[in-house]
Formats: sequence, structure tokens, C-alpha cells
Amino acid sequence: MNILDRPQYGFLKTDPRLGKNIIFLTYGGSYAYGTNTEGSDIDIRGCTLNSKADLLGMGDFEQVVDDHTDTTVYGFNKLLSPLINCNPNTIELLGCKPEYYFVLTPIGKQLIDQHRLFLSRRAINSFGGYAGQQLRRLENALVHDAYPAEAKERHIKGSCENAMHLIRLYLMCLDILEREEIVTFREKDHDLLMDIRNGRYQRADHTFNTDFYDLLNELERRLNYAAKHTSLPESPDMTAIEAFQVEVNERVVWGEI
Repeated sequence: MNILDRPQYGFLKTDPRLGKNIIFLTYGGSYAYGTNTEGSDIDIRGCTLNSKADLLGMGDFEQVVDDHTDTTVYGFNKLLSPLINCNPNTIELLGCKPEYYFVLTPIGKQLIDQHRLFLSRRAINSFGGYAGQQLRRLENALVHDAYPAEAKERHIKGSCENAMHLIRLYLMCLDILEREEIVTFREKDHDLLMDIRNGRYQRADHTFNTDFYDLLNELERRLNYAAKHTSLPESPDMTAIEAFQVEVNERVVWGEI
């Protein structure tokens, strides 16, 4: 059964904001990265067109969020803003594994095919900021070890997941800066990321070993070099992005979609 055929996802077809207006739906989170395990939650992410009322009237639609299914579907105009800033949580939606797009209309494909429009040196700060947050969480977690057994187990798991996502963010940012590509599904890095997640870079006391920090230091070195030598512009091509936005929204207004 297609995941979207499950009863809990019925709102994707019945919500007037969604249905035939959706231009793409895909995985988010660990399934998108290829780091899911048997107990991983399924997150769905996507984009839906703004309505004529949004574009010509007083509508202010931004997104549909369903907490029960961990689903977020962004409005088209809403999604463009974080894409322009190379926000990791949204830019990754343009680089998912092709077969992981459950819904992909011609406009959705056009958006994904034009992903380079949104790539710029802004990725240095957006990805670097997120990676820095992960590192601080990791370091803070390591200094608090006076937990009851159950809480300590959660702490250890959380530390490993933070460490894994830290490395994943660095790798994704390097793809953007070095190759101008968005690679969300980390097939080549799968074993490394899962080893980190499974604690194989931790010592007996659950602090991270020198191999992990050597890896982290090497990625930081590469990132610093890439930041100085990337061919990406300082900011994305706003003229081209706006032209695409106008083209799509005009088709909505004229009822061509």
C-alpha cells in the first residue's frame, strides 16, 4: 500500500488547500536522509500552490501542519522564502531520492530541477548555524551524566543522534558549496552516519572519541576552504526566482493549473 493511502493521510486529499493543489510530497527526517531505523517516525513534507484568494484577496495561507502524522505542507509562496535563505530544513526537500517523491507534478518537478536558483553563499551561515547548534547540544549533553538509568539511556541516544546530524549537516553543506548539489539521501555516508548514531564513536563513558573529533575537524577544515573558494554567488538569483514565482502564480490566477 502506498503510504498516502493509509487512512490517517486522508486529509491530504480532502483538505481544500491540498489535494490537486499539491505540487510535491516527500519524506522528511531520517527516512529522507536514509538513516531511519525500525522505530523511526515517518515525516512527510511537501508544497502546495497558493489559491487565487491568497494571491488576489486577503488570504494569508502559509502551511498545513498535521501533528498526528508529522506532516507539514508549505504554501508555495511561503516555501520560497526559506529556500532563498538556504534553510537546511527546506532546501533538503529539493534533493530527496527521486523515488521518494510520492507526488510530483510538472510544477513541482520544475521547482526541483531549478534547485540551483536557490543556492548561494548563504548556505555557509544557515548550515553552519544549525551545525553549531547541534555541536552545543552535543557538548552540553556530555557534561550532564548524573542521570537515572532510563534518563541516561535517552541522553546517550540523544548525544549520538545530535552527533550524527552534525556530521550530516556538514556533508550536505559541502555538497552545496563544492558541487552546487543538494544531496539529502546520504547513501555514500550511510555506514558512517549509522556508526555514529549507534555509538561506535563513543568511549565506554559515552564521551566521543578522538576519531569522531578528527572527523569533525577535517570537515570543518574542508568547510572553511569551500566557503572561501566556492563558485556560488553571495545571494541567489532573485530575478529568476521572482520570474518563476510570477509564472506559477499567474497560472493559478488564470485557472491554468
